[in-house]
Amino acid sequence: MIVTKELRNVTKMGLRDIQYDIGPVITLIDGPSFSFNWEERPKLLLGQMQDADRVVISRTDLVDAKELEHIRGTLKVASNILLLSTHYSSSINELAQQILSMDQET
Repeated sequence: MIVTKELRNVTKMGLRDIQYDIGPVITLIDGPSFSFNWEERPKLLLGQMQDADRVVISRTDLVDAKELEHIRGTLKVASNILLLSTHYSSSINELAQQILSMDQET
C-alpha cells in the first residue's frame, strides 16, 4: 500500500481522530513497456496490483494480440483487469463508470 506524505505526517502527530477516504485505487500498467517492467520489478508490480480495486493495462493499441495475451496471462493474479486503448473510447467510458460505481460503494 502506498502511504502519502500527508498520511505519514498525521500518523507521526498521533491524530487518531482524522479519517481518510482514499477512494478506489487503480494500478495502471503500461502495455508497451510491460515486459521490461515485469523483468525489472515483478514484486513491485504485484504489490501494486494486490490491493488495487482495478488494474488497467494502458496503450493496448500499441501491443499486438499475442503480447497482450502474454501480459494478461502473467497478470492472472488480478481478476479485475481492464484494457485501455485510444482506439476504443468505450474502454475509457467503461473505466470512468467503474470508478464512479466504486466510489459510490465506499
